[in-house]
Amino acid sequence: MRSFVKGSVSVVFRRGLFLVVLNWLFFGLVVVGSLLAQGGYFGGFEWPVGEEISQLEVDNPAVMITTIFLSNLVLSGFVLVTLSGFAFFVLPVLILSVRGLLWGVLLNGLPAPWFLLAFPTLILEGEGYVFAGVAGVNLGLSWLKPKWAYKGQDLSRLESVMRALKDCVRIYVLVAVFLFMAAVVETATISLLGMIS
Repeated sequence: MRSFVKGSVSVVFRRGLFLVVLNWLFFGLVVVGSLLAQGGYFGGFEWPVGEEISQLEVDNPAVMITTIFLSNLVLSGFVLVTLSGFAFFVLPVLILSVRGLLWGVLLNGLPAPWFLLAFPTLILEGEGYVFAGVAGVNLGLSWLKPKWAYKGQDLSRLESVMRALKDCVRIYVLVAVFLFMAAVVETATISLLGMIS
């Protein structure tokens, strides 16, 4: 198990440039979205858990954690970010950009104490999506430009895709860790906000 996790980390670090660029892009656009909303360029967006938070029943945190985790992992991470990259390697970049911008706009509308409570979830969930984006960009490049995906390795298109799929599985170990931690923190945050409201 330990060697598998080490292998996962090494796969990500071999894609270090993708990781750095996607992190800067995503979290930079969160800030830009917040600044644009502050300047009045975006309006009409409300935080989805605003006033209804007191009506949320947090009777079973395990169910809530599982629901949030699976939704973020399968739908938001795998389908939207990674699979879109397999179709075309630029799509994860676009999806992360739009998501970062929207998160910034939404976060701007939060009161400061709520923002501070939501901040750890933002970081963990955002990082999970960035890692999913790295996997998606790599998958897309593997069939479109194998030499870009695996420089210095003379791989055929099929070999490159197979290698990218193995790398994707390893990267998804880290995606799952980040998104699971985010689901736990988000559940705790929602419970806390429910008690405050």
